[in-house]
Amino acid sequence: MDTTLHYIMSYIGGFLGVYTILLRGGNFGSAQTGNMIYLVTGWFGGSFQEIVIRVIALMIFIASMIAAYLLPKYVKGDIRRICIWVEITGVVLAGFLPAEMNNVVALYPIFAVSAFQWGVFSGARGYNSATTFSTNNLKQMVLALTDYFRTKEAKEKEKAIFYASTLLSFQIGVLGGFIAVSKWQIAGIWSCLLPLGAALALIELNSARVRVLKKKMAG
Repeated sequence: MDTTLHYIMSYIGGFLGVYTILLRGGNFGSAQTGNMIYLVTGWFGGSFQEIVIRVIALMIFIASMIAAYLLPKYVKGDIRRICIWVEITGVVLAGFLPAEMNNVVALYPIFAVSAFQWGVFSGARGYNSATTFSTNNLKQMVLALTDYFRTKEAKEKEKAIFYASTLLSFQIGVLGGFIAVSKWQIAGIWSCLLPLGAALALIELNSARVRVLKKKMAG
């Protein structure tokens, strides 16, 4: 279940990534690298307003990472359920933001949900793996394949398949996001509610299964 959920969240990561790039001025809403670069260059050629907007974006991303880190320490239950509802809220809100508004401000909900997702869904099957961007997943796949061809160890093959499947899920999400943007523009993000609903259903089914098993063991 954890692995399937990981692939679903990777799909969502790809979807949100292409959505933000295509509709919000080429900004990648699932990470802060670009925003931090523009934040530095803004001191030398940008307006004060633009700098403030990007500082707020950074603060939102940081606050969401902190929340994802601290909530499991204070909240009982499956934190992944909370993450999905946070993402549903962010996706619904983002679909209402007009195309004419400042592109970075329009990404505030995506910055929040992406940072939260990054903190909560950080891997599966013992592998560290981000579901919101692909660079490290690509690196791990390539290195695992390299070691497999060198040593022929089955564990390296399994690792390579896991990371390759994560990359594939992300790219399928990119395709889904591209189709949604092409057909419905800003409101296309709402089609991401379908995989989010599937992820939530999977979590609830697993919770129900665990409760049944506990009752059987108690009986």
